[in-house]
Amino acid sequence: MRRATRWMALAGGVSLAAVAAHGGAEHALRAQVQAALGSAASQATVSVDPWSGRIALRDLAWTGAGGARVTIGAVRLNAGSALLATAQAADAVSLDNVVIESGATRYALKRVDVTGTSMSREDVAALLDKSSSTPMAERLARLSASQIAIPELVVSQKSANASVEATYRDIRLVDVDKGRVKSFAASGGVFETHADKDGVKGTVGPVSGSDVDTVLVARIYTDKAGPGDTEPKTAYGAFTIDTITGTADKGGGFAIDHVVVKNFKARPTSEPMLPFFEEFAGKQDVAKMPGPERARFVNGLVDILEAFSVDLVEASGITLTAPPSDKEKAAVKVARMSYAGAGMGKPNDMRLEGLDVTAPNGYGRIGSISQTGWSFKATLDALRATLGDPGNDLSDLDPRMFIPDLGTFAIRDIDLNVPDDKAKAKDPSAPNIRVGLKTFEVSTGSPVKGVPTALRVGMDRLTMAIPPGSKEEGLKDLLSMGYKDVDFSFGLDGRWNENAAEFTIGQIALQGVNMGNLTVKGLLGNVTKDVFAGDSATAQVALLGATVKQLGFTLENKGLAEKLLERTAREQKKSPDQLRKELGGAAQVGIPAMLGGSANAKALGAAVAKFIVKPGRLSVTASARDPGGLGMADFAMAQGDPASLLEQVNITATAE
Repeated sequence: MRRATRWMALAGGVSLAAVAAHGGAEHALRAQVQAALGSAASQATVSVDPWSGRIALRDLAWTGAGGARVTIGAVRLNAGSALLATAQAADAVSLDNVVIESGATRYALKRVDVTGTSMSREDVAALLDKSSSTPMAERLARLSASQIAIPELVVSQKSANASVEATYRDIRLVDVDKGRVKSFAASGGVFETHADKDGVKGTVGPVSGSDVDTVLVARIYTDKAGPGDTEPKTAYGAFTIDTITGTADKGGGFAIDHVVVKNFKARPTSEPMLPFFEEFAGKQDVAKMPGPERARFVNGLVDILEAFSVDLVEASGITLTAPPSDKEKAAVKVARMSYAGAGMGKPNDMRLEGLDVTAPNGYGRIGSISQTGWSFKATLDALRATLGDPGNDLSDLDPRMFIPDLGTFAIRDIDLNVPDDKAKAKDPSAPNIRVGLKTFEVSTGSPVKGVPTALRVGMDRLTMAIPPGSKEEGLKDLLSMGYKDVDFSFGLDGRWNENAAEFTIGQIALQGVNMGNLTVKGLLGNVTKDVFAGDSATAQVALLGATVKQLGFTLENKGLAEKLLERTAREQKKSPDQLRKELGGAAQVGIPAMLGGSANAKALGAAVAKFIVKPGRLSVTASARDPGGLGMADFAMAQGDPASLLEQVNITATAE
């Protein structure tokens, strides 16, 4: 009996000691948590269980340095037994009803579950401590977890006349190591937009990605660039979205089968991005800003534009449907749209492929539209040198400074089948107009103050069926010669040589299938830099000082000469042979007579006469005897005396 009494007394003592220890540990642990959270916990409820290490924080709220408002309904974590250790890993952390509001943007997360984390409760508290002087990027660098699960994320933005809300579901971030996410995915979501009494509702399919550097992303938004932030680094390794659809309130809609983003890079900028945009939001007239403020805004904006790059952005399987009110009822399809950044000797490239616009009464199709090798470096440099200089006078800016390097624009495989409105007004059964184009390409290079000094234009196989009975000038003439369709190609190639002060006309070429080819070539002299770089008055004077050193053309008949001769003979009621002989004889005698009877004139007359009699290939080249070329004064004097001009050139004329 006595022994039992002693055991009961001992058990009671231990129990009292345990209760006292529990109470003391609970009080100490709560104090530690409140101290770690600082003012963020001033209105929060903190409950702890020192036996299990469970901690629950409720009703946290604070405002960040950038004005962002954060509220968290509850935070739950298990930090181990406080009676045994004070800073064990949390292992699992859950957050309920998280809301982040920054400006017009609001993020709402019903729940966030972090598992497999090695963060201590001090690390968790540091993430939530708004009074901490540690930058958010450094705090995120402490974040490691095997998985972060977010069942639902709602992102909303509102402005005076528009609103956007998107909901993403089943978000999973896997293998988070020191703020870097190895992979992420979401099952999909929905979105809704409204603007000026119009709106769109849609869905988003599965989303996935990899290699997200949240530390770098946080630095880009909140930190200034450091000494090592000279080149963009990968912020997102890859990002894909499957099946985006949208339907407008007034009918019609769109769908995108697949979106891909690869290797999105960025770097921090001289001005932290979020504070920069918040400060300058709503300031529209840059030219009216005070010089120092204008310079800060322009230089900051240019720095931001240079801070981003991406290897690939691509959307495929795009469709657009017209609303019922659209009379044309056109449906638009795009097989692929993409942007590929420059790298490894490859120029940047933006293109659209497989465009198809179909309506009940016709269609238009384009194989591809592309822009390659352009650069905005000259534009950004000009912005820095002008608007970015606080003491610069903006009253005398040369707009050509802001012209970017245009690179190469190309459009390929056009097929148009469109109604002929004039013809259908008279005859509803009139056929559609058919137009095709194999290739059109414009390439520029070597700009001087934005003005290209090298130009290449090519148009390959512009085809069109000539509408029967057309009264249009040119088309009417072609119909009268028996042509039912046309097939034209065109080329232009020119380049300036600064050292020689020459501009070479490589070719101006026109080709018509079953018609012929015409090619013009030339060499201009005394073409100085002022032609491209001077102001308009200086450029005009410099251009007037240019000379012609050489000019020539080649005309090759492919059927047009015979048809033209037959039509003219028919109009004059003569036979083609009779008219050919008359014209050949007139050229043989008339050209030398008009040009003074020199050897050059006779050679030219003989070649033209031979071509008329037997149309094949006619080549004529005139080269100035003066190495400096012929100037404007020489051509002005020759208006009344063409023979005087021939005395200053050497002419080569041949007919084959």
